[in-house]
Amino acid sequence: MKKVYLLILLCLLFCFKNKTFGQEKEHQNFFIEPVYQYGFIWQHRPSLAEIIGGNINVFRLTFGKETFGQKYWQQLYRYPDWGLGYSFTDLGNPEELGQANAIYYYLRIPVLKRNKFSLSYKISGGLARLNKGNIAIGSHLNLYFDASIDAKIKISERLELINAFGATHYSNGAIEMPNLGVNLFSYRLGLHYKLQNPEREKITLELPELYGKNNITAVFGAGAKEKRPDGGKKFTVASFSIDYMRVLNLKHKVGFGLDAFYDETLLELMNPDSILNISNREIMRYGFHLSGEAQIDRLVLVVHIGTYLHANYTEDGKIYQRVALRYLFNKNLFANISLKTSKGVADFVEWGVGYQFYWKKNN
Repeated sequence: MKKVYLLILLCLLFCFKNKTFGQEKEHQNFFIEPVYQYGFIWQHRPSLAEIIGGNINVFRLTFGKETFGQKYWQQLYRYPDWGLGYSFTDLGNPEELGQANAIYYYLRIPVLKRNKFSLSYKISGGLARLNKGNIAIGSHLNLYFDASIDAKIKISERLELINAFGATHYSNGAIEMPNLGVNLFSYRLGLHYKLQNPEREKITLELPELYGKNNITAVFGAGAKEKRPDGGKKFTVASFSIDYMRVLNLKHKVGFGLDAFYDETLLELMNPDSILNISNREIMRYGFHLSGEAQIDRLVLVVHIGTYLHANYTEDGKIYQRVALRYLFNKNLFANISLKTSKGVADFVEWGVGYQFYWKKNN
């Protein structure tokens, strides 16, 4: 598992290095953000009551860059900022939960901009190390996700005050048990300091045409997980999905699709006493989902909400969700990493590849 998370970290650093230092110097508009957060851990399972202590305290430092339209996607998303960040979190119970250190990549997209005020939403993802194993998370290395609503008030040409509220999630994707996850909610107060002044003027580019109005996407993925709740042996998981997507614009698609899931943990969950002869065919589960996509340059964020059409095992729920991140090599081929969840708990993380094609249709 450590090798998997190290690979994710290296990808984040490589992406930041290429986007930052591969551009002309005149396009650099860097800033730093020190932020303090105060909040609480959400008790989403009764068993977590015994480890949740006091309120959480978080110290965050971000190094970022403002965009001004060098690429057309920046114009589509109202000239966002992006960068790398580090956070240190005191989880409120030194004996059971300890502290968490995280490094992450983020994107902050404006919703409203005025002369001295802006409102944005911010999405972050990366890796975290928790120094205590507990009944919520059994692993030290974990995936890190954060989302917030940020309000910035201009104080001077270089300085802005940040007020924000957001949620943070730590999880290992069921690669190791236990994996109930740790969820934080916090208020954030910080400063946004620009290292360069004045700002560059915004660039407006001519937008490209859509590839087509309709899209078919096929994705195969595979991974490993431990059996809930005791863990131990690693089991293979895999899935295949096919979607029809309607292209709304250069940013968004909506649609629906079918899933097939293979999960070897079901061989033991469905047959705990080893008295039945269960085949691989019997552990297959098939589902239908609604889907939505948002594309940012070569990255695509995908959300599925689905239900099983056929499943011999539904103790983990009949409804499932999946969040995926894709990297487009070209308009057709892409790499995919996704997290499947049910009942608010991570089921598994899978890595895979996919292919999509477009065609036009008269409206």
